[in-house]
Amino acid sequence: MNGVIWCIYRNQQKGMIRGDDGTQVPFRKSALTGVEFCSLTSDEKVYYQIQNSWLGREAVEVRPVLLERGAENG
Repeated sequence: MNGVIWCIYRNQQKGMIRGDDGTQVPFRKSALTGVEFCSLTSDEKVYYQIQNSWLGREAVEVRPVLLERGAENG
């Protein structure tokens, strides 16, 4: 799935993602792949998977969307 980082709770090491479909799902620091938690910013585009846990739905395998080199130049 695709979405953006909506909110980051640095002291709790977790955050929220707003999916392209409008749904909001939490993620934990341990769910990140290819990015450090401290480098995340709000409105950063990410790919993720949804997993059901004992606390409900959460995002896993969260990784940043890398821009294609050609797209950067317009």
